[in-house]
Amino acid sequence: MKIMNSLAFLVVASILSACGGGSAVKKSSSGGARPQWVEGESPRWPRAQNVLGVGSGDDEETAADRARGEISRVFSSAVSVDTTVDETETNLTQGGRTNSSFSQLIAQKVRTASQKMLEGVEIVERWKDSATSRYYALAVLNKGKALGAVAEKTAALDADAGQWKTKMDATGDKFERAKAAAKLSALLKGRLDLENDRRVLGGGPLASTVDASAAKAAATKALAALDVAVIATGENSEELETGIVTGLAASGLMAKRANPGDGGDLIVESSSSAQPVEGGDARWKWSRATATITLKDGREDKSFARFDVSERQAAADAGEARRRAASGLAKKAAEKVAVAISDFFQNQ
Repeated sequence: MKIMNSLAFLVVASILSACGGGSAVKKSSSGGARPQWVEGESPRWPRAQNVLGVGSGDDEETAADRARGEISRVFSSAVSVDTTVDETETNLTQGGRTNSSFSQLIAQKVRTASQKMLEGVEIVERWKDSATSRYYALAVLNKGKALGAVAEKTAALDADAGQWKTKMDATGDKFERAKAAAKLSALLKGRLDLENDRRVLGGGPLASTVDASAAKAAATKALAALDVAVIATGENSEELETGIVTGLAASGLMAKRANPGDGGDLIVESSSSAQPVEGGDARWKWSRATATITLKDGREDKSFARFDVSERQAAADAGEARRRAASGLAKKAAEKVAVAISDFFQNQ
């Protein structure tokens, strides 16, 4: 996760650098008193109207890129959305290939708003410390312009959310309601990301045509109406089955234990195994638990997702290491199953 966040941050910094390329380049002033803005404050560019970022480096461009990057760090949706999409695409396979899900499209809308907002970043001051030969740069983002970009995209998400809320309320079919609920949930999450950015910019809440609390409760109820059967076989099957059922309940999906051949709206099949593994310290016993998870549409008995999960744990006792590995495996499996089910309905 840290590596992916770092990569996403570098991508955003590159975008900002490209966006700032059209402005006239302000050369670094050299020597003289240390400017006040180097410490993060500037009377000329007050924080009440601007977001400020200060960067330093061995050359002018490095200092400028780091200053732009400091501004990008402030906005959650500029970096974290890319990470979420990348993990979803890596871990979920549908029909032998990975497809863009509805949630990824919502993330793209949020990311587009963030990029448009960050296009307003300018390098307004540069300075070179003659004593250390280190360069400094001040990046500025006007809050008023940035708020306009966020408001525009928020309005678009609200319009989509209203349509899916209407569809969810109008249908009596469990699957159609779940589909609308999953899409609505993704839209509400996307709006929350944009609200966080507005808060950073000093903007108040934007009125919405959709009551977020009521819509979220209705979406949760629609998903909870599904009959989800969990069928686990192999080693640690009981722990895995319990963990998946419990984890899905925390996500709002009411699952139950079932036996091979049992039906349901959705069927989760798991085949697991466990084996001891070597570790670098003889005082510790290691165990690895693995499972292959298959998700099916119970109406058509057709698989819609399949993935593998594994967990490796250690303890002084071999039995305890095995238990810990099984527990960790169950938690991972439940999280991935919840995401796969949500994506299944979002892509209907």
